[in-house]
Amino acid sequence: MYKLLSIEEDYMFTRYVELKNCETGKVEQCFDDSDVRNDEQKDFWFMQIGGIYECKILLFGRAFDLSETMEENCILCKAIGQELTVGRLKIIPVVNNENLYYVATKDIKNIKDVSRFAFDFSRKDLIQVDEIIAPKLLR
Repeated sequence: MYKLLSIEEDYMFTRYVELKNCETGKVEQCFDDSDVRNDEQKDFWFMQIGGIYECKILLFGRAFDLSETMEENCILCKAIGQELTVGRLKIIPVVNNENLYYVATKDIKNIKDVSRFAFDFSRKDLIQVDEIIAPKLLR
């Protein structure tokens, strides 16, 4: 569960949301482009500051084996579950310092040992809030 701390609107349809993990206390800056949708699709704009939500956060970037050099935005990850499908995206749950994230299955297909790998992320994408899936994953 995450508590919504703040919202920063970047452009007409995109924004960054600041979420605090209720279990670990980690604060996450997540990209939200859920307003880029069709009229019949739901988005994440129902979220209110101070609200508590079940969120799925996707790491956007590149996975690599630990034998490669770690860079600044790299985190150590451990796959902890089976493949899931969110919309049309296949993802794997991973953990880093007790914080749960998701990575696209295609991003770790060449990793030799998914029990321990590095992920160089450029951003964290909000892909699901409660039962609402990001519209871009439904097309």
